[in-house]
Amino acid sequence: MECGGVQIISRRMVKPEYQKSSESPEPQTIHLTPWDLRRITVDYIQKGVLLPKPPAGMHAVEHLASSFARALGRFYPLAGRFAVAPAASAGAPQGLTISLRCGDEGAEFIHAVAPGVTVADITGALCTPRVVWSFFPLNGVLGTDAVVDPSLPLLAAQVTELADGVFVAMSLNHCAADGTTFWDLFNT
Repeated sequence: MECGGVQIISRRMVKPEYQKSSESPEPQTIHLTPWDLRRITVDYIQKGVLLPKPPAGMHAVEHLASSFARALGRFYPLAGRFAVAPAASAGAPQGLTISLRCGDEGAEFIHAVAPGVTVADITGALCTPRVVWSFFPLNGVLGTDAVVDPSLPLLAAQVTELADGVFVAMSLNHCAADGTTFWDLFNT
């Protein structure tokens, strides 16, 4: 599949990797607060970093996928999905409740290439080049989309190999976590 000079090489769901098998938490449900729910109608949080090309022979993509799995072990709720249930009061339907079901469904990991794009194409432009948006997974997806489609991940990472660099990007459902959690995860 090609998107604006970006070709997707592979997509996979990465499950959390825990330090010890005894650390694997039991599936649980986290009830969202009114503050969480206010962010359900906005786009996924998207951030990325531009890095130099790794040395030849280094398996950077596999190393990043493995690191992503270990980071998910520390942020395991983000490998879950939203669950929707009818809310009732005194037996009468009152709307819906949206919760975060932590069941280790996984986060998406995408490997892509953009051999015609250089670091200078990105850093030398006055405005963000259109192709950069293709470096982000789940671009244009709203938080509500993950409520409607339970197969949609809350978190995704994409590693795009450029002609002379690598762009590492992540997208996170803003209803599931805030910006501080996002950067803690990204740094992990």
